[in-house]
Amino acid sequence: MTVELLKRVDSTNNYVQKYIKRRQNAIICAEEQTAGAGTKGRSFISSVGGIYMTKLKFYEFLVNSAMAVVATLAAFDITAGIKWPNDVIVNGKKICGILIKNALQGDLVDYSVIGIGLNVNNEISSEIRDIATSVSLVLGKEVDKESVFFTLMQNLEQEYDISQYKKYSLLLGKKVTILRGENTFEAQVLDVLEDGRLLLTNGEALSAGEIDLKILADL
Repeated sequence: MTVELLKRVDSTNNYVQKYIKRRQNAIICAEEQTAGAGTKGRSFISSVGGIYMTKLKFYEFLVNSAMAVVATLAAFDITAGIKWPNDVIVNGKKICGILIKNALQGDLVDYSVIGIGLNVNNEISSEIRDIATSVSLVLGKEVDKESVFFTLMQNLEQEYDISQYKKYSLLLGKKVTILRGENTFEAQVLDVLEDGRLLLTNGEALSAGEIDLKILADL
């Protein structure tokens, strides 16, 4: 596994493309991103003080990267939950966003590109403090960012099953509002399936790419 540490980059997801061409496993971490990307084409604020990294892994389907973040935060005495599919939440606020892109070869995953943006010591602007937080805000002090980074790298190498993911899910049993295109409806979440889809009590199974979902998530 190649690990490359950068001061500043447009996007670690973009930078990792050269390793895809080489078919080489890699982790890219930057102190700052100028064009970080979130889900559904949204921008991701990536100021100095956070951890912004992309992991490229061939021949492995990494479904539960969010669990690695939850385990990392637990090592620093922070209890977190997962808002499906990959947002990590602490005290009702987002502390980490994860963007996963899988490349298929037939029916199998050839490689996964996992982009992780974890707020550590970076400043959270007043405009988003009602929806976002950081490790330093939760603990009331700055932490050693390198320790967080290396703990996260170790946890990303662990294997987590769907039962562990469910344990930290903030959606199971909750009523959610689902936006599909121009249509909005409410439903209750029954389960998270092995393939990561969300099962509703009406029997419908939803994939992350097809909907927007809102829930009031309190730990």
